[in-house]
Amino acid sequence: MTQPPFWDRTERLPQARALRARSHELLAARPGEVVLDVGCGTGHAVGELAENGVKVVGVDASEELLSLARTWFPGCEFRRGPAENLPVESSSVDCYRAQRLFHLLAEPQEALAEARRVLVPHGRILLIGQEYGMWTLDSANDAVTAALLRAHTERHSTRWGGRTYRNLLLDNGFTDVCVEVETAVHTDHATLAPLLTKIAEVGVAAGAVTSAQAADWLDDQADRGARGRFLAVVPMFLVIGRRS
Repeated sequence: MTQPPFWDRTERLPQARALRARSHELLAARPGEVVLDVGCGTGHAVGELAENGVKVVGVDASEELLSLARTWFPGCEFRRGPAENLPVESSSVDCYRAQRLFHLLAEPQEALAEARRVLVPHGRILLIGQEYGMWTLDSANDAVTAALLRAHTERHSTRWGGRTYRNLLLDNGFTDVCVEVETAVHTDHATLAPLLTKIAEVGVAAGAVTSAQAADWLDDQADRGARGRFLAVVPMFLVIGRRS
């Protein structure tokens, strides 16, 4: 099997599976309804929804990720396209799902306009996402940790962290908007080590911390991992609404 990318490996963790399971419960798609998973990546949510007997289509802008998705979930349907120009007919989707996507979009309003176009009247929309500035990482230097996480948040094209999803939906005409927060607890340093390295690199490049501070921070996290003392707490926002 092709080796999955780092973030895909995290999608295989029990915490990630539990988050997806809750998202499926919130969407409450019934047999015969169509679910569109936008930014589907390597297709884990698509595969799970299909196993539940729901008609589901995964859409992603990356052909590389879609190739992996088609390999791992050969019985599922995947299409290539951006969130702002979905390869789906108007008023053809009962449920729209997007996880870890909207913070990457330069114009999230355009993606929501597309969501409204493809959803049937009163169709459900679910946005799932985090905000790095709300992580909790046990650390020897809380100031450096806060600076690094803030810099990592600000590197994204737009700062649509999960805490803003409720207003984002309301401002774009969606109704019956509700918010849940699921918290993932990570105690295995090796799982998140590649992401911690990326966060440190971004922080140095942004001038948020010095190279020495970043190196000390990474050493501290690695030491905690070696001693079984690593702790990262990651809140994930699930925000569901309806197309009016």
